[in-house]
Amino acid sequence: MVGIVATVVAALACAAGTAASASAGDERGTPATGCAAVAGDQAAWVECMLAGMTTEQKIGQMFVVNGFGQTADATDSASVTANRTMYGPDVSNLDDLIAKYQPGGVVYFNWSNTLSSPSQVASLSNGVQRAALAQPVPTPMLTSIDQEQGEVTRITSPATVFPGNMALGAARSTKLTFQNAAITGRELAAMGINVDNAPVVDVNTNPLNIADGIRAFGDQTPFVAKHGVAAVEGYEQGAGISAVAKHWPGLGGTSTNPDDGITVSDQSLAELREAFPAFEAAIDAGVDSIMVTHIETPNIPESSSVPTSLSPFFIQDILRGELGFDGVVVTDALNAEALADFTPQQVALMAINAGNDQLLEIDGFPTPNGESNLVPAYEAVVDAVASGEIPLSRIEESVRRILAQKWEVGLAGDDPIVPEAEVNELVGTSAHLNVARKTARRSITLLKNKGGTLPLSEFSKMRILSTGWGQTSTGLIANEIASRDLTAQSLPTGGNPTAERIDQVKRAAREFDAVVVNTFNVWAPNSIGQRHLIKELLDTGVPVIVIALGTPYDYAYLPQVDAFIAANDFQPVSVNAAVAALFGQFNPRGKLPVTIPKAHHPDEVFRKFGFGLSYP
Repeated sequence: MVGIVATVVAALACAAGTAASASAGDERGTPATGCAAVAGDQAAWVECMLAGMTTEQKIGQMFVVNGFGQTADATDSASVTANRTMYGPDVSNLDDLIAKYQPGGVVYFNWSNTLSSPSQVASLSNGVQRAALAQPVPTPMLTSIDQEQGEVTRITSPATVFPGNMALGAARSTKLTFQNAAITGRELAAMGINVDNAPVVDVNTNPLNIADGIRAFGDQTPFVAKHGVAAVEGYEQGAGISAVAKHWPGLGGTSTNPDDGITVSDQSLAELREAFPAFEAAIDAGVDSIMVTHIETPNIPESSSVPTSLSPFFIQDILRGELGFDGVVVTDALNAEALADFTPQQVALMAINAGNDQLLEIDGFPTPNGESNLVPAYEAVVDAVASGEIPLSRIEESVRRILAQKWEVGLAGDDPIVPEAEVNELVGTSAHLNVARKTARRSITLLKNKGGTLPLSEFSKMRILSTGWGQTSTGLIANEIASRDLTAQSLPTGGNPTAERIDQVKRAAREFDAVVVNTFNVWAPNSIGQRHLIKELLDTGVPVIVIALGTPYDYAYLPQVDAFIAANDFQPVSVNAAVAALFGQFNPRGKLPVTIPKAHHPDEVFRKFGFGLSYP
């Protein structure tokens, strides 16, 4: 009781200081002086900040927004036009957006913020923080990004780009998982980003899953939980930023991505529960935030009428009540096609009533009348609080959690402005790049090597054709081969090549001694051309070597190839490692992080979890 009284007294004492300092501001951009005085006490700082906020600012704290521009004060015509189209004529840039809505968080994307270099991102972050601290109650901003690494990587070279989760699963090292997350987190922190929307802790139980796939660590819950904990600890303990475990209650059993359409899980609650320990492990590891996705669950009566992101059953009853999570619950993107049947107003009110703390309003795709989803959503919440439909106490419940997260990442007493001149010394260092290369090599998984096809000899004068799914990866493979003084040609085909293109590649292949084909999820409905390409290449009699840059499930559909390597990732660091393995520069050690079922026979095992070959 004494501690509670002390906290309340401190909050009341600093509230006046907050209001007094708000108008004066601070040239350095530090948090409000009145609350900075109690910054060492999380509860006191949270109550102090909350006491000085207006109702509108409290509501704004629940929104995570994105605006257009490489800087917060962007004046280029493209950014200004995009922002005014989305948010109205009085919002030209992020400065205006923050001033109008006083959001609690901002999320960055390549398509809206360019993210061209570490120094540009640092400058953007500093501008966002200055705008946030210029508000009536200066409140530092949660700045976030989807830097999962692997398939979902927003900031690329010269930042360190690591292989993704499935590659980490194949590498079989939680130490590397921790290091990858810690380095990613430290580089993000250097760029002024304090929240990474990672790691994915979904258990990829459906091999035909295009929502997760190589974004998942694997298909066994204890295994995913172990790597998930390592990643959470890497971000939070190793780097001091917030991790976000996603996508509750689990996308692993689905087949589509909620961003692209209605996503249905036919699992029963008992089946869905099998993946819950991965989230529970993240909670036990102290994860700051959990992201809820938009899945329809027709076989779970308690939540069959609404997507999981709008479901009190999944958020309040299970996530909070059963699993005991008291951190920040953030929705997945609320402009997702999976929510297309609801208006932005309905989504916002239902999300809050379901128990979400943060509403992730991504506005690259406006509503039919051209405005952003944020505008009607925010206004609906303001109206609902004013009318009493949503009690102010409900808003404050979430704002306390959000402010606590800001305290956890050091925004209470520290200056959130990062030194832009130093960012290039902290991001993409040789030591960090070496860890990425080590991870990639540990992840390379040899699944077939007929008659000792591999390793190839660098001294054989072989002529090798590089072809397949990715234009960039096909060229990179050819360049890596050519760098070994061998003849190499690049003929990319895309993800679903036409019969004409397949015939061109087949004719060319007859002039080479071997063909290296990179694939990506050949089992997907729109990828059948990749399977036809390899079938035709096998008819030439030229050895065909596959490097799978997506999930290793491809092997079940291509059993006749001469050699098969699963890289589990398409980033350059993984492609380079796969080529090095082709030539025996290291002995592949990766092990399958999933079980591969037979093609078209999901109940029959083709290759077991843990399978992996090495060279003699």
